[in-house]
Amino acid sequence: MTVSRSGDWLTLDFPACPTSEQTPPAEMLRALGISGYCQARKGRAWVIELDNREQVAALAPDITAMTPVEHKVSVTAAGDGEYDFVSRFFSPGEAVWEDPVTGSAHTMLIPYWGEKLGKTQMLARQISARGGDIRCEWAGERVLMSGTARTYLQGKYNSINATAATLTR
Repeated sequence: MTVSRSGDWLTLDFPACPTSEQTPPAEMLRALGISGYCQARKGRAWVIELDNREQVAALAPDITAMTPVEHKVSVTAAGDGEYDFVSRFFSPGEAVWEDPVTGSAHTMLIPYWGEKLGKTQMLARQISARGGDIRCEWAGERVLMSGTARTYLQGKYNSINATAATLTR
């Protein structure tokens, strides 16, 4: 992964993550509150496409029911004009069960929507409570994601000179 900056926007360059069509676990769909879907794919996580943005926004997953399932899932739908697609990402069993804006999910979503829409450049919106816009570019084996970021931690890193360190027993 590489990161570059242009003004307030940061661009991350990741390998694209392939997905394949599969049948999702029924218990995962139940916990998400999904009774029907357009398509389901599996890569590093599940990708479930719903009919529209409103369905994605209205999801109220039962995280307690999802936790034993241990399936990470990106729920997505085509955008409404301003955006090419929207998504939400759920990660049961993790400290943050709904990620506000998820780069790893977009390594799957960008190729999926790029192929579906016949586009290499798209604008996406992750519609979590905080949410965020992602400028997306599909470049074959690579995906580029650009967005703004919030600083949540600053610090200084000091390393120990390995040759000066000694171990005693």
